[in-house]
Amino acid sequence: MSHLAFSTVVKIPIDHFRILLTDYEKFPYYLPRQIKNIKIIESKNDQVVTEHTIVLSSIVKNTIHQQSVHHQISQNKLNTKIISGPAKETEIDLILNENDNKTEIIICIELKLSLKARFLEPIIKLWYKRVIQGILYTMENKFNEEQNYS
Repeated sequence: MSHLAFSTVVKIPIDHFRILLTDYEKFPYYLPRQIKNIKIIESKNDQVVTEHTIVLSSIVKNTIHQQSVHHQISQNKLNTKIISGPAKETEIDLILNENDNKTEIIICIELKLSLKARFLEPIIKLWYKRVIQGILYTMENKFNEEQNYS
């Protein structure tokens, strides 16, 4: 198991950001080269199960199919647990804090990899950080573009 933590700030009010963050099927729109598709398999109460196809491109190009359970812990905390695929049992916590009409996001990842995937751990850690930051950056840009057209 490996731990990865970082934070970032997006210029999106927290109420709007919560909506964007839980619109899972729109994630491929934000990073189409890395996230090929996301499909909601089940949605009930504060829990959503998704199935997604991800492309990991580095030295080796690899397509990963996995399922995740997204659980709304509180209004400002979301937990995602990967339930199938090479990163099965990995957990990602997102904690949101409102700050002057912006949203600070604290990301904590407990990365668990299959024995076969462990040799890729440094690449996968970097990939997680880049993909999450890429999604957040693109969300922010799209949101601000839409606000400017309104």
